[in-house]
Amino acid sequence: MMFKGVWKSTFYFLILVFFAACGGNGMKKKEMNADAYFEYAKAKFDKGDYLDAITEFTVITLRFSNDPVVDDAQYYLAESHFKQKEYLIAVSEYQKLINDYPQSTYAVLAQFKTGLSYYNMSSRPELDQEYTKKAIRSFQTFAEEHPEHELTANGEELIQKMRGKLAKKLYTNATTYRKMGENEAALVYFDIFLEKYYDTTFAPDAYYWKSEILYKLKRYEESLNYFTILVEKFPEHGNIDKAKERIGKLSMMIKSAQTDAPVDEANNN
Repeated sequence: MMFKGVWKSTFYFLILVFFAACGGNGMKKKEMNADAYFEYAKAKFDKGDYLDAITEFTVITLRFSNDPVVDDAQYYLAESHFKQKEYLIAVSEYQKLINDYPQSTYAVLAQFKTGLSYYNMSSRPELDQEYTKKAIRSFQTFAEEHPEHELTANGEELIQKMRGKLAKKLYTNATTYRKMGENEAALVYFDIFLEKYYDTTFAPDAYYWKSEILYKLKRYEESLNYFTILVEKFPEHGNIDKAKERIGKLSMMIKSAQTDAPVDEANNN
């Protein structure tokens, strides 16, 4: 389960919270009301003492669970983990805020920060892209639910960046099969690529190599079609002269085949 390790760590952490609340300045903190305790914890956060802030905000969520300040504490608890780059725990705490306090003024921001946490956990293109996909879904949901929010444009920009990463991974897979001479497998990957990532920087090369593979597989009409698309959409491509040469040759081959077909049929009779 995704958060199994998180909850195990939380159990031990709560024990530390208990002793922290009882020790040191325990009497002074014990006398604080919810607002005063929040200001005390927030001061820790503002100074960058995120570990202490985590402890104190956790105390607030437990000790003042029915006070209006609790959703603020829950948000800054998540933020403290985010600042510590403990992104998976941060996601858990942001989600708790969203689920338990949906009317909180921080709920929308917590939704965005959930996506940002996944984004920060996103791996290099050659590695597993689970968190990349989760980040994309989170930002897409945010954009759908809050189209006018000032952070929506930021999320959409990050979506495009992550789509580029997914595109690179898929293009690399297609290229690997192409270089191995596994043309049918490479073609499958290029097909998927051009269906999903036709608007990325790898698209021109994908069109070119798909056209070449179709040529090698003697699927000449399809090859001609994709070479033509390449020339029309990407006239500055590095292999544009080769593509035009292929178009000329393929056009002649297809025309010749169409002209010769009736003759062959007559000869067969």
